[in-house]
Amino acid sequence: MIRRLLSINNQNNEPVHFDLRYLEGTNQAPVIILLHGFLGSKDWGFYPDLARALVRSDYVTLAMNFSLNGIGPDGKNFTAMDAFARNTISQELADVQAVVRAIREGKVGKQVIDPERIGLLGHSRGGGIAILSALEMPEEIGALVTWATVSHFGRLSEEQLAMLREQGFVEFDDASKKATFRINQSFVDDLQDNEKKFNLVDRIEELEAPTLFIHGGADAVVPAAESEMLYERCGAFSKRLEIIEDADHTFGTRHPFEVGTEAYNIARDLTESWFDRHLKY
Repeated sequence: MIRRLLSINNQNNEPVHFDLRYLEGTNQAPVIILLHGFLGSKDWGFYPDLARALVRSDYVTLAMNFSLNGIGPDGKNFTAMDAFARNTISQELADVQAVVRAIREGKVGKQVIDPERIGLLGHSRGGGIAILSALEMPEEIGALVTWATVSHFGRLSEEQLAMLREQGFVEFDDASKKATFRINQSFVDDLQDNEKKFNLVDRIEELEAPTLFIHGGADAVVPAAESEMLYERCGAFSKRLEIIEDADHTFGTRHPFEVGTEAYNIARDLTESWFDRHLKY
């Protein structure tokens, strides 16, 4: 299996780093772009394993870091805190659009990738970004899978919003990453400025790409009801909802990833089957 660490610049000339994986000899294969969630990265937990599994099923995978996700120069740790603070939904959407554009123009994966067969897979907030990207690029995105997706992007508490109004930012600690993160007022301003554009619950009625929603029934971070609501309102001709009972937000997996759980294996197999049906043939 070939793994290439590459990057392109987005519209703001900021680098979007990604891993391109494929089997030697691959020619004109469909590509699946993997989108991580809030406080995630392309190297977190199950992402590398999932990317490799999809490659073994004859896909090219492109697992990307959003340009302002906070991962520092070492490519592993959250040290770029100023970048993280400046991140917005518009920024993440632009990152995906830049990657898709590079694929379509043959600047990434030329000959290896079939630019007419692009799929998106997003987890948590990355699921919301995947839906939004498919809505904004209906001609480019051929199929979509979400894992534990959010149905809305405004997830700060009233207390956090009050702090934002008072000081222009809000901070929070994450024990697992041993770091303090900051969100600037610009994040909320972006949501308000794009209220209709980012309204997934309303806009998903316009979605055309075949879409599979996968969610854990015991998800305490993003309730399964959010995927259920999106599924019910989704306008795609081909759509499916799979609730994996007793599975949590990461389907029982942790970082560092050691072995796949039953819930993770189910989600992975459902994902492969969906892309096989809608992207491969």
